[in-house]
Amino acid sequence: MLLLSEIAAHVDGRLVGRGDFEVHALMSLGTATGDALTFCVHAPGRTVLDTQAGAILVSPELAERFSINRIITNDPYLAYAKASQLFRNPPVACSGMASSAVVSGDAQVGEHFAAGAGSVIGSGVRIGCCVTLGNHVSVGQDATIGDHTVIGDHVTVNRDCEIGRNCLISPGAVIGSSGFGYAPDGTRWERIEQLGRVIIRNHVDIGANTTIDRGALEDTVIADGVKIDNLVQVAHNVVIGENTAIAGCAGIAGSTRIGRRCRIGGRASILGHLEIADDVTIMANSLVTGSIREKGEYGSMIPVQPAKVWRKNLAWLRKLDRVIGKLVYWKGTAALQTLSSDNESDPKH
Repeated sequence: MLLLSEIAAHVDGRLVGRGDFEVHALMSLGTATGDALTFCVHAPGRTVLDTQAGAILVSPELAERFSINRIITNDPYLAYAKASQLFRNPPVACSGMASSAVVSGDAQVGEHFAAGAGSVIGSGVRIGCCVTLGNHVSVGQDATIGDHTVIGDHVTVNRDCEIGRNCLISPGAVIGSSGFGYAPDGTRWERIEQLGRVIIRNHVDIGANTTIDRGALEDTVIADGVKIDNLVQVAHNVVIGENTAIAGCAGIAGSTRIGRRCRIGGRASILGHLEIADDVTIMANSLVTGSIREKGEYGSMIPVQPAKVWRKNLAWLRKLDRVIGKLVYWKGTAALQTLSSDNESDPKH
């Protein structure tokens, strides 16, 4: 339970109504109950918007459409994000050290450290204060984890990797797996040992079952404030700039450098050794085969359409090279005919 005045202060909003109103939950506009706080971002066409909530986060433009307790803010969605942090459940269910957790004798562990059942902390590991590890977490030799970071169940942090402060690593993620590096030797492959690390800076969130490969020689680096969704593949030597967000199932091949404040949609594929500028948005399902030098929105997907229409388009697509060849030939012939006609009418020829 929180007082509405506490929430208003946390989101830096202007309170209209009862500051002592007790908020027991954060709920959506249509399902909220009388003891809940809700939020409104976009207004439908009704004069007064219907909700059973006891309080609302709302913009100045829409504030007068509600008679309930209000927290007025210029960005209700951002305020909702901040308020949600006050209501979050503990991300892992452990407190203190489980009896089956194993901590190496030369590991350094800060105050208020918690580790769940079956977790293993390797030799030379350094862990800051107020760090929480879930169940069956593995932290490899000489790894580092900063203050107030939370690591979910079944996460693997491999040797020498660094995770900063206030990070959230969701269950099943693997930090510092071996990069995909092989040299051809006739009909077989010779493995290239991956000698770099993964460096994750501060305030980074990593989604469930996401994999971040260690560098081959240099480090893989995830800068401050990066947010990565579930099931994302980040290959060796990739560098991701500050406050970039990457949606689920995206794949980034080795040695690509992504700028700051980029937005990468779900299932986007980015080939290796590319440069992506700051403030680039890559739409979902896009394939990036070359560097992007200027900020803006980029996409290469074909939106869904009725199957019979797609089959017809696909039939044309298979013939596209022949159609273009005929078109180029026709244009060339037409140009020659025009040139010939001009020459015949010119008395100089």
